[in-house]
Order: sequence, then structure tokens, then C-alpha cells
Amino acid sequence: MSGMALIWAANVKGLKPAAKIVLIQLADFHNKETGQCNPSAQRLADECEMGRATLFRHMTTLEECGLVTRHARGDGDGGRGSNQYELHLDITLGPSSRSKGGQWSQRSLVSK
Repeated sequence: MSGMALIWAANVKGLKPAAKIVLIQLADFHNKETGQCNPSAQRLADECEMGRATLFRHMTTLEECGLVTRHARGDGDGGRGSNQYELHLDITLGPSSRSKGGQWSQRSLVSK
């Protein structure tokens, strides 16, 4: 767990509550030594108390606003392994991150 990542996630503004829960749970899995986040989708869904489809919908939101990047990994036998997640700790969102149509505005992203 990285305290810095948890503080960052808690201070991100403009997300819907469920997306913020996903971000905070990802931050809880963040390894400050390696910068990696490697929970399985099922483990993350369980921790967030939501289904996998719901989790993936919120992950897409986090990716679209630039907070998280998903990196697909193989299992070594040609199959899919768990994703690796990269948190962009230098990005925060302002209070008006969503336009009226629900789309993310690039102007709302702020780099520290």
C-alpha cells in the first residue's frame, strides 16, 4: 500500500462515487517501491463490492479522464493474465470535470 497514492485518490474531485471507490481501491494496491498495481479484476471487484462489468465500466471512466492506464499482461502460456494498472499521480480533476453531456473535458485535467 502507498499512503501517497491513497491521499492522491482521496483528493481527486469530480468523479462519481463508484468510480472514486475503484480509484481508492486501486490506490490501496499501489506499491510505492515499484509503482505497480496488480490486483486481479475479481479481487478489485470484490473489494469495491461490485460486479466485474460494473468495475470495467468505471475503469473505462478512470482511463478516459487520464487517471489510470491499464496494461494487459499474458499468463506465460499464451492466455490472458491479470492487468497491471498505472496510476497517474500527477493528474487531478477539478470540481467541474464533467460537461453537461457527461463527457470528460480535457480542460478539466490539471497536472501538478
